Amino acid sequence: MTIDRRRVIRSLTVQILYELDHTSHDVQAVLAAYANFDATDNDARSESFLSICSYYDETTTSLSAADFQMLHRLVSGVVGHRDVLDNLVAQHAPEWPPDQISPIDRNVLRQAIYELIYLKLPTKVVINEAVEIAKLFGTDSSSRFVNGVLGAIAANLEKLWEDYQPLV
Repeated sequence: MTIDRRRVIRSLTVQILYELDHTSHDVQAVLAAYANFDATDNDARSESFLSICSYYDETTTSLSAADFQMLHRLVSGVVGHRDVLDNLVAQHAPEWPPDQISPIDRNVLRQAIYELIYLKLPTKVVINEAVEIAKLFGTDSSSRFVNGVLGAIAANLEKLWEDYQPLV
């Protein structure tokens, strides 16, 4: 079975965002660690990458240049727009302030909202990918929560494009 490498990279992006939320690691240092990434190294990042790949039935142990470019764009974009993304989560899920949302759900939402607003990727694709990643990493209720918040964002997408696109 061939898996869309973009899902692997999105999953890895959520893992990196989680790492950045829970450590004092510098985003550029973390990304540099993936620039010439070799998953045969015996460390937490390698184990995480191999786990993601095995879940998707992928057998690769490294990132291609295109994979790394997508990874870099997603991580850098989310980190660079984190305050805006968190504000959008707060607006569309007012009963759940971002700092009270589980770190996995929060980072899945950040990534998906970034893709919807700043990259203007197809709404159904972004929501489906986010829900699948939430199922993989989150709790039993994560996929429903992520789907609900992203559905509310999708309902306002044209207005959000007008409001936030100039920030790119």
